[in-house]
Amino acid sequence: MNQAENVEELAALVVQQVSVANSTADSAPQISPHELIVQLARSLHTSGAPAYELEQRMEQAAETLGAPASFFSTPTSLFVTFEHEADFTRLIRVWPSETNLAKLAGLYDLYRQIEDGSLDVSQAWHGLKEIETANYDYGDAINIVGYGVVGAGVAIFLGGNLTVVGMAGIISLIVGLLVRSFERLQLPGHLTNVAAGFIATILASVGHHFFSAGNAELTLLAGLVILLPGLQVTVSVNELATQNLASGTARMAGAMTTFLTMFFGVVMGYGTVEWFLPRQPANAVEPLGIAWSIAALLPIALTFCVLFRSRVRDIPWILLSTGIAFATVKLAGIYLGPLAATWSAALTIGLFSNLFARLLNRPAAIMLMPGLLLLVPGSLGFFGLSQILVNEDTAGGIKIVSTMMLVAVSIVAGLLISNALFPIERPSIRNTKSLGTTGTTEEATSV
Repeated sequence: MNQAENVEELAALVVQQVSVANSTADSAPQISPHELIVQLARSLHTSGAPAYELEQRMEQAAETLGAPASFFSTPTSLFVTFEHEADFTRLIRVWPSETNLAKLAGLYDLYRQIEDGSLDVSQAWHGLKEIETANYDYGDAINIVGYGVVGAGVAIFLGGNLTVVGMAGIISLIVGLLVRSFERLQLPGHLTNVAAGFIATILASVGHHFFSAGNAELTLLAGLVILLPGLQVTVSVNELATQNLASGTARMAGAMTTFLTMFFGVVMGYGTVEWFLPRQPANAVEPLGIAWSIAALLPIALTFCVLFRSRVRDIPWILLSTGIAFATVKLAGIYLGPLAATWSAALTIGLFSNLFARLLNRPAAIMLMPGLLLLVPGSLGFFGLSQILVNEDTAGGIKIVSTMMLVAVSIVAGLLISNALFPIERPSIRNTKSLGTTGTTEEATSV
């Protein structure tokens, strides 16, 4: 009798546990298309997608998921208005972040699966969470070494000799260590710029004092080049050209702030050095030659894979991209002026990137971003501010800064023409009806 009672009690307990599990599963929160759309837009923003690409792709994804919406993106905020609630706008607070090609590729694959209907909302949400929780970083040691490789390679591209190349590589390593340390301590990015400019200036000046064959300004530029916002300037001009005026203006202001904070550290560094050492005049250095530039191309391209956090399987395409950009700008420079050569290189890399995206269904940014990094005009902006703030040559500095903007415009012109000649996707006629204008700013809420 006792054994029968025990069996009955055990059976009742099992039934109770199954009932509780079923009720818990039934009461589990269901992910709505709106939540998926908002989170997908946030993830695209944090992976480095520019405003014009984010807004277009998210509008298409929202329409596919049956929740049409319009999007407005800036570097620090994202606004989403769904068609069925036109008098209500969601405000998502976001922060500017570096380009993450691995995350961007994963989001692109997810977007494609949503578009062709192979994933429902819950499956897409699960895939999105996997992408967000994945670790795309190559580690501190590899990143710091990458800084040194880029510094030494850029010194070769800029026409430095072995002394400049060696000093620039060492300074870049120290800058990389500083940047990663400040990231670990979660210190503001502009504080990193000030500290990097200050330390790099002291090291370059002291090195030039003891190694007279060097050039302090060239060494300093190569040592800080990885922090210069040349790519940010180019993206901002592209956003302005595509009528994303708010995002483009904000991004340009952020780039200028980066220049100024970094140069504040540079001026402080020069002032500190002059207390102890007499300032050495700049020397004319003899370039190492084209063979050295070609040899430096492979390690720099591999470093781009690390700094952009690309997937291993995308490394060959990044190598190809940097090779195309380098070869085009060198060959075009033989027959054309500097601006026309830059335009030709941007056009070529844009066409190859769009072809890559269309044939392999991958983001064009995988080939586009590394190729553009060889063309961006950040070094010109640095030289311009150096002439104005350090050498007190206002006219010469303004001329160089103007040239920087012309280089950025030539890059954007090449990209716009490449998109017109060979777009990634065939244009489609879409309904552009306004989603409503009443109450969209007054009733904004934070998600």
